[in-house]
Amino acid sequence: MGTHDERGCPRSDRRAAILRALGSTPDLHEGTPHVAFGRTWHVDTAADTENSGVDGIELTWTVPGETAPTEAWLLTPANRTDRDLPAVLLLHAHDGIKFHGKEKVADGPDGPIAALSDMRRRGYDGRSVAAGLVAAGFAVLVHDVFPWGSRRVAWEDFPERAKKAAGASALDSSARYEVAAREHEHGLAKTAALTGSSLARQVLREDLVALEVLRGIPGVDASRIGVAGFSGGGARVAHLLAAAEVKAAVITAMMSTFADVADGHADDTTWLMITPGLPAVCDWPDVVASGFPTPLLVQFARRDSHFGPKGMSDAEAALQHAYGGSDALTTQWFEGGHVFTSDMQDAAAAWLGRMV
Repeated sequence: MGTHDERGCPRSDRRAAILRALGSTPDLHEGTPHVAFGRTWHVDTAADTENSGVDGIELTWTVPGETAPTEAWLLTPANRTDRDLPAVLLLHAHDGIKFHGKEKVADGPDGPIAALSDMRRRGYDGRSVAAGLVAAGFAVLVHDVFPWGSRRVAWEDFPERAKKAAGASALDSSARYEVAAREHEHGLAKTAALTGSSLARQVLREDLVALEVLRGIPGVDASRIGVAGFSGGGARVAHLLAAAEVKAAVITAMMSTFADVADGHADDTTWLMITPGLPAVCDWPDVVASGFPTPLLVQFARRDSHFGPKGMSDAEAALQHAYGGSDALTTQWFEGGHVFTSDMQDAAAAWLGRMV
């Protein structure tokens, strides 16, 4: 079963073809918005090590044309030197939770969010992904993106269909919100498609603004910025590779073929990966490989419930073909399901440490 026409995804203008399919122009750059800085905090991570830990600062900006501001956190090693730091733009996943965004992979001034403790335990071995990257020596920017966290849709703005879907169940208010948000995501994707755009395009635009913000932060080496994401965050990394230049990229548990997704896996797959029209242009590994020769790490989970073994293997082969045996591509296979385990997090941080 195939979905794409290789003739529609030529190597010469592959990025432009992908961005057109997303409903975007090849140039999405809008400059850096005004960034406001808020609270700062420090967290000790090893009591017996002087100056160890994580320093954090709140950031807020507004994407041009939007009204709700984007909230973000910049985390840096507490024992940093005067030199500019390499950095990672860490893109949060879908996780079936939209009320929170950045809080799923990072801890802010108020510490871990209690409501996310079970999700963190199941999906991330209870760890803060951002803290692991900071421990590896990176400055890490984590931001909310539409429609998550500070960029989420307000309850009163949900259509009646979404509210009714949530209201029919005996759930607490936070659980009702997530039911409504899941239902509404389909409407957001449909509306975007009807206007010649896509939900992925809106998210990509906001991620590009965040990348520009990170490049402009004092103390960050703008020439040494990597991007990383698990699951839906990995889909966001894929689109960034088609639109921007970065030092290196990590995609975790978000790699297969469109044929595999269509063969029984679409219901578990975020709209950030499924854009109407894109499969007719390029297969998913082609989208990711559009960033070649950017160093790329792709992490697979052998029992990933979101994708089939053949789809993942076919995608790995397609990436290897696209990279032509270059050392710029690294693939890693892990046991387990659709999770970002501590072993995967450590491997990603170590690889970024060599490449960024």
